[in-house]
Amino acid sequence: MRRATAIAILIWLPLPAALADVFKSVDAQGHVQYSDTPTPGAQLVRMNSQRVPIQSTASPAATSTRTSGAVGQSGDQVHQQLEQEAAAREVQNQVAQTRADQCKEATDIYNQSVQARRIYTTGADGAREYLSDDEAAKARVAHKLEMDAACKAAP
Repeated sequence: MRRATAIAILIWLPLPAALADVFKSVDAQGHVQYSDTPTPGAQLVRMNSQRVPIQSTASPAATSTRTSGAVGQSGDQVHQQLEQEAAAREVQNQVAQTRADQCKEATDIYNQSVQARRIYTTGADGAREYLSDDEAAKARVAHKLEMDAACKAAP
């Protein structure tokens, strides 16, 4: 009997946590984070164990602004601020994707130059002009530097 009671208690303990609101936010590095407390720019993902459409919430202060109007911002200002934050996040995501693409391209070029026995350039007439060993070594170093510059972390 005690064992059954203990199992029942253990099963029902996580229930209040499962019924909490869940907020989704993206930090400056682009990492997605989930929390039970709203933060600036967070989106409401789940509410009381029922899925709802994602709604943006700027902050607890902005939420109280929409409900009471006491803080000083109108609903239009809050909506504009949320749109600006969403646009800024979209730009950050696009910049991060562009950087990742550039890094991959630079890495591919460097790996090809390291694996190739001979490196060549294409002349104006389309003919291959092979580099000397010293020129090939300099080209590989240049490709390595370009890869490092393209793949370094964002400031």
